[in-house]
Amino acid sequence: MATQTFTQVPPRESYFSWASIFAGTFVFLAIEATFGVLGAAVFASAVTPSSNNPVAGGTEWGFGIWMVVLSIIALYFGGKTAGKLSGTADRNRGMYQGLTVFGMSIFTSILVTALVLGPTVRGGVPNPGTQPVHTVADVIAVGGYWLFVGLVLSMIAAAIGGAHGAQQKQEPPIERRDNIRQVA
Repeated sequence: MATQTFTQVPPRESYFSWASIFAGTFVFLAIEATFGVLGAAVFASAVTPSSNNPVAGGTEWGFGIWMVVLSIIALYFGGKTAGKLSGTADRNRGMYQGLTVFGMSIFTSILVTALVLGPTVRGGVPNPGTQPVHTVADVIAVGGYWLFVGLVLSMIAAAIGGAHGAQQKQEPPIERRDNIRQVA
């Protein structure tokens, strides 16, 4: 009588998935672009220079808050997408997937901004007639703080989203023993 031995091998767990990171980045870009345009339209319509009573005070603060909250939400869902699609059950690995989505999203946002604003800037100096230099410096000074706060909070949101996206089903561990069958 012959003896045949079978060894049960545990399933391979995905450690790092670039496909899920790209998917999370595209989810971020879709949410950010869609609702960013909505916010720009709402806040731009609040400032109507042609009307007798323009509402100009506070719109830049409102738009800044809108973009920070929007970035937090968009990166949470981008990180959650990456964590979920990576197939990992480990929350730490999901968090790293989310943080990588954050990095890819920042890179992509800078790239898109450079491509869009590149033609309007010559050698680092704005085109003549667009804005006075002191106004550009004020925008950069205030915008720099908004950007920093938004980036830190968005990074945290992406990490939390990635951890939440990790599949939480805990399967019983597979015992590694040989099953011996008698073959006739």
